[in-house]
Amino acid sequence: MTKMLTQQKIVIKKDEIPPMSMVEYYFPAQKPWERKPVLVINYKGSFFAIEAFCSHAGLSLEDGFLTDDGKVVCPWHGSVFDIKTGKVVDGPAKRDLKTYHVEVKGDEVIIYE
Repeated sequence: MTKMLTQQKIVIKKDEIPPMSMVEYYFPAQKPWERKPVLVINYKGSFFAIEAFCSHAGLSLEDGFLTDDGKVVCPWHGSVFDIKTGKVVDGPAKRDLKTYHVEVKGDEVIIYE
């Protein structure tokens, strides 16, 4: 018998993330410590999702800021990441961030793990 894998997803309302802001959410898991954080970004009306913690020191990016040209700046040590690709634009971070597939359906934003 084959075990069927189900893809985890987060479904949120568009208005939970105001334009030019970022909110941290978690994919559901059996145990709280297994939840995976994701940073959902509303950039000029388009939605993106990347790893929520900086790859440099593992601290949350939610309190960082979003630049006019689509970058997230870490509030702790200043690493800069492209929100579309997750690529490091400026260090000290060396590893790119994982990106997640985002789908907008009506007034909902769906992020797939």
